[in-house]
Amino acid sequence: MKIITSLHETDFHLKSTFWLCITAGTLVLPFAYYHLVYQDLGIGIGGLITSLSLFLVAGLIYRKSYKTIYTFIWLTPFTTVFVAYLTNKIGISGTYWCYSTVLLYYFMMSERQAWLSNLLFILVNFPVVWQLLETTEAIRFTVTFLLVCIYSAIFLRVITKQYSELTHQAITDKLTGLYNRTLLQDSLTHAIRKTKRTQTAFTLIVMDIDHFKKINDELGHDMGDQVLVQLGAFLKGFFRESDKVFRIGGEEFLILAYNTVETDCVHQAEELRRSIESLSLIPDRQITVSIGVAGLDSAEDWKQWMKACDMQLYEAKKGGRNRVVASSIDQLNKKSFPGLKVSSTPV
Repeated sequence: MKIITSLHETDFHLKSTFWLCITAGTLVLPFAYYHLVYQDLGIGIGGLITSLSLFLVAGLIYRKSYKTIYTFIWLTPFTTVFVAYLTNKIGISGTYWCYSTVLLYYFMMSERQAWLSNLLFILVNFPVVWQLLETTEAIRFTVTFLLVCIYSAIFLRVITKQYSELTHQAITDKLTGLYNRTLLQDSLTHAIRKTKRTQTAFTLIVMDIDHFKKINDELGHDMGDQVLVQLGAFLKGFFRESDKVFRIGGEEFLILAYNTVETDCVHQAEELRRSIESLSLIPDRQITVSIGVAGLDSAEDWKQWMKACDMQLYEAKKGGRNRVVASSIDQLNKKSFPGLKVSSTPV
């Protein structure tokens, strides 16, 4: 289960980038103003563009629309050339800007983009440094710059890995390895918004193991846990990677089916019911499940959607268990689904 797909998808990283951009943009602004008014016009314009670009990145992060490619395509080549211009103009003091620039690269972009940006920075700026400075000073700069690059990469790699591990622990059920309830509200809310924006279909499947308490009472909690673990592994393989599978209670599971209309999801749920019924989770004992299915339809929020699906699950249990219950779907051929009951319960 992939928790973080990109270095810059972590909340802490975006927050760090936001405040670094605000701080750097604010500090560069008076430097730019001073050069615009009293010193070199080119340095002043370059500083002003850098400051405004940093504020723009902070604004995009605040609006939750920032993409690292923006920085990679625009800010990387511009700052690389600007620092080379600074060094050429004012000598060794221009190299001081190299260190803050490399740190910003690591925070504002993915690790791969940061390495590529630093490689470009080295190819452009090192020849300038070695041409302008004495050999001893150039060596010192080269060593310290490379150390800052390596330290930054190591630091962010370790922090990101730890963040990923903590996030995984926070959102994952320890017993089954499925998602727990932590991500449930955000996942359902995102699905509702995506449906309104792009007309993508989402359907909920809520599944409950029949007579699970009896298993624990007669065979012990260890056997009950074993059933949950095996069933969790089965659900991971049964559903697609684009679907989200949650364990939301003791023996209750929820699946958020992506880009699947309710009609198709009912077919899938019935196949799931039959498959679990045929599994040998406990020797000489059949395990069955009751399943409720609800499409998004007119639900306005995640609670309403969950309630609609829970009502279908309740109908499945009330109707004798080991069956699938869906909201009104008259077009389904009930003869094809011996375990299926079509409910008239409104969503």
